[in-house]
Order: sequence, then C-alpha cells, then structure tokens
Amino acid sequence: MAEQKQRGLVAGFLFLAGLVTLVVGWRAFWFLTDDAYIAFRYVSNWRLGHGLVWNPAPFRPVEGYTSLLWVVVLTAVWKVTGYDPPAAANYLTLGFAALTLVLTGLVVWHMPFSARLAPGRWVLLAAVFIGMLSNRTFLAWTSSGLETAMFNALLLAWMLAWVWLPRHTAARLAVTATLAALVYLTRPDGLLFAMASGALFAADAWFRKRTWRVVDWLAVAPLLVIPAHLLWRKSFYGEWLPNTHYAKSDPRWLWVTSGARYALSFVIEYALWFWLALALAVLWVGVRRWRQTWAWLRQDAARLEAAVGLLVIGVSVGAQVAYYTFVIGGDHFEYRVYSQLIPLIFITAVWMLNALEARLIPAAAFLTLFIGASLVIPWTHWATTKDRMSREETSYMKVAVADVLARRLPLPDVALAYFRWYDRLQFWLIDHAVCMRHQEHKVFHLFLLQVLPARDVGEKLKDDHYPVVTQTSVGVMAWVLPHVNVIDEHGLNDYVVARNTRATGDLMAHFRSPPPGYLECFRPNVAIRDGRATILPRDPPLTAADIRHCEEAFRP
Repeated sequence: MAEQKQRGLVAGFLFLAGLVTLVVGWRAFWFLTDDAYIAFRYVSNWRLGHGLVWNPAPFRPVEGYTSLLWVVVLTAVWKVTGYDPPAAANYLTLGFAALTLVLTGLVVWHMPFSARLAPGRWVLLAAVFIGMLSNRTFLAWTSSGLETAMFNALLLAWMLAWVWLPRHTAARLAVTATLAALVYLTRPDGLLFAMASGALFAADAWFRKRTWRVVDWLAVAPLLVIPAHLLWRKSFYGEWLPNTHYAKSDPRWLWVTSGARYALSFVIEYALWFWLALALAVLWVGVRRWRQTWAWLRQDAARLEAAVGLLVIGVSVGAQVAYYTFVIGGDHFEYRVYSQLIPLIFITAVWMLNALEARLIPAAAFLTLFIGASLVIPWTHWATTKDRMSREETSYMKVAVADVLARRLPLPDVALAYFRWYDRLQFWLIDHAVCMRHQEHKVFHLFLLQVLPARDVGEKLKDDHYPVVTQTSVGVMAWVLPHVNVIDEHGLNDYVVARNTRATGDLMAHFRSPPPGYLECFRPNVAIRDGRATILPRDPPLTAADIRHCEEAFRP
C-alpha cells in the first residue's frame, strides 16, 4: 500500500511539473496568426445575425473556415464569458494542449510494461514529458488561435476511447462515435477517422459473433451528425466540400515534391531516424517471430481484436499523413499537419522498447539520445529567430542552421553536410510558402494590428451601399472591419477566386488569383492608410443586384 501511494505521489509530481512546463512553453511560443481571424470573422457575423458567412447577403455564402466546431466553441465562449475570439482562443488551445499532455502521460503510466521496464515507469513517463515539452512543434501549436490543439486532443481521445474502454459495450461504441463526430467537425480530414470508426464497429460486431442490439445501434448514432452536416453544407453553401478545398487543391507534381521535402525536413529536424530505427527493429523481430506472434494472438480473441483495432487506427493516421504529404504538399504552417504525431511518436517509442524487451538503462539511454538529437535543429533555429520582431526580418524568413552551428561548434564536415541538406530543403519550402515558421506569423499579426484600425474603431465604419475592400491577407482586416465586405484575393473565402484554375502560382495556399475584371466589378471603395479606414463615395452606388451579377458573371 505504501509503495502504491509513493508511485501515486511520483506520478502526481510529474504531471504537475509537466503542466507547469507546458504553461511556460505556451507563453514562450504564444502567437496569433492572420488565418485564425478568418474563423473569428465567421463568429462575428454569426453574432451579428448574418449567419455563418464571410460577407453578409447579398454576397454568396462561402465556407471559408476549416473548423465548424471551433467556430461554435468560440461563439459560445464569447456569449457566455464576454471574451471575444482573439482574447479567448489561445487560452482554449492551452486547455486542449494540456488535455493532450495528460492523456499521453496516462497512456505511458498505465502501459503494461515488462518486468524489466516496470520498475522505471516514472523514468519513462518523465522522458515522454521531456520529449513532448521540448518539442518545438508541440509548443508552437499550443497557441496560434487555430483549431489545431483541439483537433489533436480530440483525435488522441478518440484513439484511447477505443483502446481503453471495455470491449463489446455500448459505452465504448458511444464514446468512440461521439469523438469521431467531433473530430470530423473540427477538421474536414476528420472524415477519415469517422470512416475508421465504421471499420472498428464492424470488427466489434465480427468478434462478438452475434447481432448488435438496439442499444448498440443507438450508441453509434452520433455518427449521423456527419451526413446531417454534409446535407446542411450542401443546402446552405451549395457545395459538398468546403471552399478551402477548391482554393488549396492543386494536383500538380510540384506539390508531391513539396510534400516529400516537408516530410523529410520533419524527420531530420526531430531526429526521427531514432524512431524509424526502432520501428525497423520491431518489424524485424516481428517478421522473424511471426508464427509465434500469430499463434499468441489467436489464443485470445481479446488480443486479436485489440491488434485489429490498433491496425485500423494506425492505417487511418497514416492515410491522413499521406494525404497532407502527397496530395496537399505539406502545409503553409510549421509542421501543423504533423503536430498530432508528436505524442504518438513518444508513446510508440516507449511501447516499441518494451516490445523489444529492452532493459531500463539501455531504454533510458536510447530515449535520452533521441530527445537530445531532436533538440539541436529546432532550438538553434528558435534561438536565432526569437528576437526578430520586424516584418523585414521575418518575411519569408530563412535561417542557415548549418552556418549557425558551424560558428558555435567544431563540427566535422559530414555533420555540416547533414545540416546543409536540411537547410536546402527548408529554403525550397519557404520559397514556396511551405513550413513558414511561427515567428513569421507572430510578427505579421503584430504588423497588421499596427497598420489597421482597432476593431472598436472599425465597427463604426458602416455604409448602406455595400462598402468593399480587397486584400490577399484577409483575416485581421476582416475582423477589425466587421461591417465592410472583404474580397479574398486568394480565394479561401471567395467562391469565384477559389475555382479560378487558370490562375495557379507556386506559393502554397496562395496560388489562386481573381479572374481579370472580377475585383473591379465590385468597385472597391475602402481606403486604409496610417491605421485609418475610409469609405470613398461611389457614383453610382453599388447595389445588391450588382453584387449578384458580379458573382454570377464570373462564376466558372
């Protein structure tokens, strides 16, 4: 009993220390991105009674946000607490990041370790917390104002619900289905995990060897949210897919090569060669012992069912990563679409060490080397850029990590060649607006706040004749000018521009442009200068019929 109490105290200390460190990291990496304000604009229009639209009627409704659930949560928080989205968003993301950290810690703490590793459970938990809380990608996405942290927490909770909850119970089905629906509502690619849930439920029915009861079918009813949302999207926005899909999709070989560079940069930056080597070792042992492993699984239906569940979950995660890597080409933001992998990387590393029957000291040494190697590039980059606070210093910001390290350490040529390889990958990505670092987005956001009027000033700018402004970076502008119609020149929030496939550039998420004459058709009349916005008179005034004509005339 005393030993169990002592273990509980150690675990409690580690979790508390982890949460405190998380807050410190959140403060160090705190930033808001211009794109976050796109969701804020939808929240604002919803509160103003216009509905979930970018520009109010007579403009066509467009689904330019990427997370319906995030918009709903921000709206509810604003209504209940009085804190608007820019004030509340990063506190919410911190909460979701804390949930991810706690769930990860619980997985490690309750993992069924071998007799060799069990005595050092607290060492492994500490290593996982250190690995996550020193990971720049994890820390960067504890803020931003985007839904990333919420997606990561819900996705991990979905996985653990299926793994942890008692098999063949309605509770397991209900919690898994509910979380799958929430993951889907958080990001469009959440549909992959809803489909995976269907496969998990089919496996559950197979292993039961009997027909589902009515209560089981009722338990999975939350998945009906998905077709209901799709039908609502089609009826309200006129499309089955969000507008961002058309604005960002560009099936060219350029983005396949971009995704390959993005993934390889991620592997190099975080020394994932260690993880890959561990995975190959487990695979090698598994192939050599596949007969014994298969016989061991077949001896117990629960083991086999658990293995099938983990396989389905693993395939769904791999499919999502492959989609963003080879179809989308990575992401405009710093490893955002890989951030959900950070806890999984450390959980699976510990699991694989246990599967290889490693002793505690070699296992701890391996994790120490892995984590130590993963710190070199990201923290060198951070130390070099953290004090750059001007737009000139951070626009398409490139850092030659190899040169910085060469000045500080007596590195051999082979090491410098390795780091220069990484630099070349990064420079190509940045030239194409891929993997842009959080410091750049942080400074750009602050720059926009300086050159645009404050929202309490912009709220007073009203006109009955549909004032219009056009811009390429529309988030903050659309928030501070809530009564001005904003035409998004890159199409994330514009139906016509998003579908203008004749205009394709080589900058990720910024390669669409308006067809000739489209912007001029709305006769933009809002001038912004020195932090002040002014509505210029039109002659004749713009009418609702004019707006509908412009959208219809240029519709592909």
